[in-house]
Amino acid sequence: MLLFFAVGCFLFFELNYRYWYRFMEQYSLFLLTGDYFIGLLRQPGGVTEYITSFVTQFFCFPFFAAVFLALFLSGIGGLFGLFLRRCGIQVPVVVAVLPVFLFWLYPVESVASVLAVFFGVLSAVVYSYCGRWAPRCVVGVLIVLVVYLVAAPAHLLAAVLIGVYEFCVGRSGRRFGVVAGMLTWAVVLPVIAMRTIYVIPVREAFFSKHLYHPEYPLPASFWYIWCSFPLMALAAYALRKRGRLFKKEGVDFVVLLLLLLIVMGGFIVYKRHPLEQAYRYDWYARQQQWDRIVRHAGEHPARDKDALVYVNLAYGHEGRLNEALMRYPQVGEEGFIPHDPKTRLGLIEASEVSWLVNHINAAQRFAFVGVLSSERCVQPRLMKRLVEACLVNEEYEAAGKYIKILEKTLFYRSWAKEQRAFFNPEKAAGADWIVEKRRYSPVTDNAHDVTIALPSALAFLIDDHPDNRRAFEYGMGYLLIYKDLGAFMYYMNQMKERGERFPVLYQEAICIFYAAMEKNPEAFASFGIDPEVYQRFQGYLSQHRTLSPALLAKQYGDTYYYYAQFVQPPKRPNR
Repeated sequence: MLLFFAVGCFLFFELNYRYWYRFMEQYSLFLLTGDYFIGLLRQPGGVTEYITSFVTQFFCFPFFAAVFLALFLSGIGGLFGLFLRRCGIQVPVVVAVLPVFLFWLYPVESVASVLAVFFGVLSAVVYSYCGRWAPRCVVGVLIVLVVYLVAAPAHLLAAVLIGVYEFCVGRSGRRFGVVAGMLTWAVVLPVIAMRTIYVIPVREAFFSKHLYHPEYPLPASFWYIWCSFPLMALAAYALRKRGRLFKKEGVDFVVLLLLLLIVMGGFIVYKRHPLEQAYRYDWYARQQQWDRIVRHAGEHPARDKDALVYVNLAYGHEGRLNEALMRYPQVGEEGFIPHDPKTRLGLIEASEVSWLVNHINAAQRFAFVGVLSSERCVQPRLMKRLVEACLVNEEYEAAGKYIKILEKTLFYRSWAKEQRAFFNPEKAAGADWIVEKRRYSPVTDNAHDVTIALPSALAFLIDDHPDNRRAFEYGMGYLLIYKDLGAFMYYMNQMKERGERFPVLYQEAICIFYAAMEKNPEAFASFGIDPEVYQRFQGYLSQHRTLSPALLAKQYGDTYYYYAQFVQPPKRPNR
């Protein structure tokens, strides 16, 4: 059963949370320095956090997160089953893994919680192998102390399970005293520690600041998971004399195994992360695999705004946003860039879009806020963006500080060392990406926040550099989505004066403008609309009243004139 459970854990996390854990890798910057280790050693639960950071940096490798979680979760189940047997409770392994299923119901973004539970259960098993009562109590006190220093708040779980063990096997005259003593020691220990060796708040002294964000309350899932182990042990102790479920030998095992497989199968099929698609696209974006986002979005339409931002971003990188804008449903401004982002994913998206449209200072600001708001102090991906922005802006001293940090990591130090070469002006002038970003640097003072006032911020970028194609496509896409054809035609006239060719989407919008708003054949003819585009537009005008809605959408659903007539524009965000 334990083997089946381990395989189920692997499938569950690999199939449903693979990209979530890859996303979490960037929020744990493991430094190869002694100061980093000593700094964590001086905090409750710091050793667990050190192990967590070390392990998390490998989550980008295929299957690593799923294998790690499968091993440790099945290990927790196996240790808890051993603990129950040490308590004199003979139960199937499926009973021992029931509390571990809560990690499936409430997946944790940091494996620090998994490691802490593992250490808590392991310490209770070690205690159960101690011999006589008096030495065992002394060992118990030491175990709680060591576990607190290494993996707080695992000492609370260890103390409670030690109390359960004494309740199950200890003498009636002693067990209640040991239970009360262990629980009291586990509660008093953090208070003593915060008054002597630590200078920390009460919550951090008891529960460590590394399991969850210290600025938010402990989630209800924390109490569900950690209390389930002693409660399950006590319930199993109360039902220890019930015997087998079925008289025939071996039937119990088969029935429980089938139940285990059914429950695991249900979780694997139906329990998915709500932002799984967005995290998938974020991973592709980190690898600069924009074509994979485009292919996947073609087969699986974007299910949320975050995924849609990445789809538009991918088409923007490929220079095809004006070609694909009408191929999939748009939600307006928030489909181009998050509105006033506060979340970690939103800040990354905002930085990526700002970088694409060559708003370097905005990309730098969102990256800086993302680094500061990271749950684990720093995140390497946005720190790389800070290095790039500083190099473009020739802020070499600031870039050097970020590079120095990244050089102390395992997987980012090679990249960081390569960036030092761009401190040389000649080397920087030979780097295409630096030359391009500097070329489109804003000339005027653009005071608009691109996530709050997207059209105004883009207008400044376009006015400064009309050849900034990425910003231009985003700006025109915004105007077309909101059907602001008056402003759109202002830019089309500029394109005409520059002698540029109009993409098909823009030609369709020009047809709509002169068919529905202005009747000026001479002005319309000056735009040089392709005959194929004009003929299709004429076909639409002659058929849009006679065709059924389904057939009309099938034939013309990817055109702007269909969108302009039948699709309600999204509501603009509140300013």
